Amino acid sequence: FLFIYIYTTNQTMTPSSQQITKTAKALPPLFVAVIGYTGGVGTCLLSAMDKINLQPYALVRSSTMKINGGEDVPVDFSQLSSALLTAAQTQGGIPVIADVTASSDIQMEYKNWLSKGISVCTANKGIFAGDESVYQQLLDSVVPPAKLLHEATVGAGLPVLGTLNSLRTSSHTIVKVEGVLSGTLAYVLGAVAGGKMTLSNAVQNAKKLGYTEPDPRMDLNGMDVARKAVILARLSGLTGIELDKMEIESLVPKELEDCSVEAFMEGLSAYDEDFAARVKAVEETPGSRLHYAAKIDVEKKEVTVGPMACDASHPFNSAGPDNLIAITTNFYTRPLVIQGAGAGGDVTATGVLSDILQCRN
Repeated sequence: FLFIYIYTTNQTMTPSSQQITKTAKALPPLFVAVIGYTGGVGTCLLSAMDKINLQPYALVRSSTMKINGGEDVPVDFSQLSSALLTAAQTQGGIPVIADVTASSDIQMEYKNWLSKGISVCTANKGIFAGDESVYQQLLDSVVPPAKLLHEATVGAGLPVLGTLNSLRTSSHTIVKVEGVLSGTLAYVLGAVAGGKMTLSNAVQNAKKLGYTEPDPRMDLNGMDVARKAVILARLSGLTGIELDKMEIESLVPKELEDCSVEAFMEGLSAYDEDFAARVKAVEETPGSRLHYAAKIDVEKKEVTVGPMACDASHPFNSAGPDNLIAITTNFYTRPLVIQGAGAGGDVTATGVLSDILQCRN
């Protein structure tokens, strides 16, 4: 396997900041509108932009917006796009809209912006994992030099989608992509490994630690992993991949799907024994582990999501609580592995910021 380890820090390094500033002076200015700037990822994005001396041109929240340091006015996306284009054209810059919301309504504006030459950078995975025809229409709406970038929709700030694109454009054929794509499920499966903890206790602990949604079933049903799998499949070159046609195994027992959160938490222990037996059966082979993962088999045109038995040599066994994506190509017959934190405001924001900066290329 090819492992590349890069350690980062939040500490500000003055010389590097000065170097970034000097380099930026030679590049066209970016006029960035941040939509969702008051949210968790939005505040982290503004902080990250400030560290490299990139100031937002416009700030947009649910009902009001500020353009070029002006007063709050009601949100008007037509006015916003016109202001961005005018500023960029006047000063030889690049207009960019960064969407760090989870709004499907805002995603319906993407085609309009892209068709006008405004780049869109987003962490909102909805439209990229949705209906394929809508997704394709979105791709077709891009008018160069505008770019549509969404690195942070899979693995937060990890360079997953950019790596897949680079591999394909440099003549690699993607054979297979496997991914541990949920920190919550990685924690739960790690906790039950070796019989250390029951499934219900692992879920209770994850909830107490804040690793799950308020309703843990939103994590355990695997749908978030499945959406990321759709995105990975499409960027790997597969077509015809839809969520409702995929094989997705939920860890939520059918009998507990529709009850209250409290009833789910109380009732889950009834399934501990069966799940422990499943884990034990996998671990009877020395070094083997059960992981919740997505597998995109490009050659077979299959996408599966659910518990996956992995032998001792599989890279997933070194993932711990991280996200880990293993990409196998015709040249990388032993997979290229990308591993790191796959959730959190800061890392997601840096993924969006990286996309924003790529709009200059």
